[in-house]
Amino acid sequence: MILFVSGCASTYSTRSVEPSGFLGDYSQMRAGAEEDVQLIYVNPQADFGRYRKIMMDPVSVYVTPDSYLRKVPKEQLSMLVNELDAAIKTQLTPHYEFVHEPQAGAMRLRIAITEAQGANVALDTVSTVVPVGLAISAARRAVFGTHSSIGKAGIEMEILDAETGQRLWAMVDERAGRKITGKFDKFSKWRTTHDASEYWADLVKERLESLQAEHAASTP
Repeated sequence: MILFVSGCASTYSTRSVEPSGFLGDYSQMRAGAEEDVQLIYVNPQADFGRYRKIMMDPVSVYVTPDSYLRKVPKEQLSMLVNELDAAIKTQLTPHYEFVHEPQAGAMRLRIAITEAQGANVALDTVSTVVPVGLAISAARRAVFGTHSSIGKAGIEMEILDAETGQRLWAMVDERAGRKITGKFDKFSKWRTTHDASEYWADLVKERLESLQAEHAASTP
């Protein structure tokens, strides 16, 4: 089933993504729907209706040799981690009980930030205001899949049965910022990462709701 998530207007899926290694096994994953996520896996045997608890690992930062993450100061990485952690918990806490150890009916949530490139605020503002700059930025997206100067963010995530370790759901995604978002955030270096975190948090909540609704509908 294709599920589009609200709130994605300020970011878009990049043209391609390279798995970082955080999830280990990518053999089960398939391409996601356009403007959804780039790689996704849903366990067809999973009984999502039985899970009402979440055991969430601390959000990780998984740095590959060619990642922009190597250039991000530690205090800014901590900010990005805390922001994603808060976004996920804000979306899931009203619907699930958070627990700290494996138990029946609990899903284990593992998340890693795999890319974070901040916007070049001065260039971003100039290319948005000046028509020539907009044309150049649009041309760059047509060729490379991303606008110039905007920034991007990447994530890998999986949901496991907390007791057995069986993979229930997983995804890999990378998103870039749009030149014009309709928000007053042109001078925020990390606006793309912030918006991507909100998008992914919404996606997890809505995807779990959808999978549980499908299970309920198929149960006699």
